[in-house]
This record gives sequence, structure tokens and C-alpha cells, in this order.
Amino acid sequence: MENTTTLMKYLGVEEITTPKQQVNGTREFAIPFYVRGKRVTLASYQSGYVRIDRNCYSRYQINPTYEAPYKSINKQGELRSWIIKKRIMIYGEQPRIDFIFNYIIKNYYSQNKWKKR
Repeated sequence: MENTTTLMKYLGVEEITTPKQQVNGTREFAIPFYVRGKRVTLASYQSGYVRIDRNCYSRYQINPTYEAPYKSINKQGELRSWIIKKRIMIYGEQPRIDFIFNYIIKNYYSQNKWKKR
């Protein structure tokens, strides 16, 4: 974990975890890219979720997904089935931090479309 967090510091990523978040097992990072005048933040949750806040209405999940069949019986008694997307939980703090690091590299540092200050 030290190697990943050290590399993140070189990229200008700052850990902004509050004491309350630490108690809950959450870690939050701010990257030096801005959307609507505010820094983009990514958070790692003990539950296995990784979420990003691009200063929209709410944070959204960036965990990898997979397709799974879903079946339900409607009010008329007919069996309905379709494919849904489910999130893959990332258990363990180190794999979540590594996922965040790789996400930042892939989506911000390898493309020149983001505004960095």
C-alpha cells in the first residue's frame, strides 16, 4: 500500500479522509483535476464500493460490473427475465486503493481532456 500511496502523492493526489470516515473504514482522495470549480474526489468504502464525486448531484459507483440474469413474476403471473448489471465488490483496502490509482491513471493522466490547476 505504501508504494501506491507514495505514487499517488507524486501525482498530486491528496488524502482528505476525515476522522469520522476513518472510524467507518472509509478513505477519500482528492485529485488535482477540477470540474465546475471543485476538485474531483474518489472514496474507498469498507463495504467494497469505490465511488467518485465529480461535483454532480451525487457520488456514483465506479466498481467493475458483470452481467447477470434476473427473473421476476409480474402481476399477471408471467415469468419475465432480462440481463442486469451488478457491481463487483472490491474487498480489502489495498485492492481498492490500487483500483483507485489505476482509475486515476487511466481516466485523468492518460488523457488531455481534463482541466488541471
